[in-house]
Amino acid sequence: MKVYLQHDKQLQYPVAFREDTHVPDVYLLRYAICKHQYPSLVENRKTRKCGMKTIVDALQRVCYLINRLAEQEQTDGTVGIHYLAATYNENMKPLIHAMYHEGDWKGDSIEQYVKAWRQFYRFLTNQGIEHEMFMPETNEVTRLQDQDDNFLSHTSYRKEFHGEQETAVDQNWKNRHDDYYDSILTMDQFWRLYKEMHEVDPVFAVMAYTELTTCLRVTGLIDHFPLGPNKVNPKWKSFKVMKRDKETSQKLRYKAKGGKTKSLLVPISLMDVFYNVYEKPEEGITYHQRLKRYLDEYCKTKHAINSGRTANEQPTWLQENGTPVSVRKYQKVMEGCAKKLGFHAHPHMLRHTGATQMLYRWIEFHDLFTGFNHTNQNLIADAHIILQKHLGHVSVETTKRYVRTIERFISESNVNMLLNTALSTSKEHHELLNKNPILARGMEILEEAINGTGLIYDLKTI
Repeated sequence: MKVYLQHDKQLQYPVAFREDTHVPDVYLLRYAICKHQYPSLVENRKTRKCGMKTIVDALQRVCYLINRLAEQEQTDGTVGIHYLAATYNENMKPLIHAMYHEGDWKGDSIEQYVKAWRQFYRFLTNQGIEHEMFMPETNEVTRLQDQDDNFLSHTSYRKEFHGEQETAVDQNWKNRHDDYYDSILTMDQFWRLYKEMHEVDPVFAVMAYTELTTCLRVTGLIDHFPLGPNKVNPKWKSFKVMKRDKETSQKLRYKAKGGKTKSLLVPISLMDVFYNVYEKPEEGITYHQRLKRYLDEYCKTKHAINSGRTANEQPTWLQENGTPVSVRKYQKVMEGCAKKLGFHAHPHMLRHTGATQMLYRWIEFHDLFTGFNHTNQNLIADAHIILQKHLGHVSVETTKRYVRTIERFISESNVNMLLNTALSTSKEHHELLNKNPILARGMEILEEAINGTGLIYDLKTI
């Protein structure tokens, strides 16, 4: 039995349908509803409701398992087995090993999938649904957070955090990193990537710059960066209005991971790029023209109908043909452009890059490099407050990773690669700038923003 997910906006949840009958799988639908509304029915320890992004991710991982089981050759020579009849030793364990040894999957990614599978089967057990999937028990792990590690509350008591170690995945497969060094793009790489994505469609280049500047996750970028005032951001202003009112930033409210509403500051430099490179460039297609194609052409397509897209919407990010930019399309374009340039890049790397840039410039602005090292607790405390406000970090361990990342750049004398000054050098190699005045103007805006008020401004105001 194979399944496919149907994402219909008229349905509250993504629904998994059987490929042979096109009938919804009741257990998967029930799993999605409980995960969102009644998490304690999914796992006894779960009490917080999940956001829709988390639910979709979990369903996609479970559907991957179900479809692989449907293709798996059995010991009796038959092909395929239903997920309720599959066993761990005969079916899931060989699949996990094939993902690592044959599919070239990373250990961390495999573990995320296996955790979703384990949770789904636990749900089936809690619901009294019979199945044959009995996975090995997980190891209980406990981590103590010392009072000194909680910089936001020096009066709190020591807390214990309980978790599980996944035993169905070989822990030696996982990469352990103390920093984000390998997830950071140098600015030379970023500007070359920006140029390459601009050649595909300016919308992708502006999305990349927006992600770098705001440090939004890709789903937040696509779903919550507004074109104009809306219910969540009723006072959202365009670049021209901000310029007229002499405002240097505005607050963006967005749905973060887990469904919580958070906010961050968006500098006018970003709104300048959004307007002059994407929304209303002097030459090339404008947002109004993109929207017209969305209404006249895309909304009539089968894809739009299946996706629940209507003419009442005005998506922020539209391709030149009027098609809304999906998460996968944005990822694919970025990965393809980076591969063409000879390096690896994916959207989440821009979040890490932007956060590292922000922290570096804050340290530089406050002249804190004297005696700089990750044992400087006061530095980490202040940095944690800044990153928590902008990125929503809870654990100080995440902040320490960014501090260690900067340490590594400094120790390896690569800090000049990290900084935006690489833009001036890289521009000399951008032959396209001489041929495309619109792109050149966009790059000038970016350079002025960074060398002028840009991210430095944001750090002063946080």
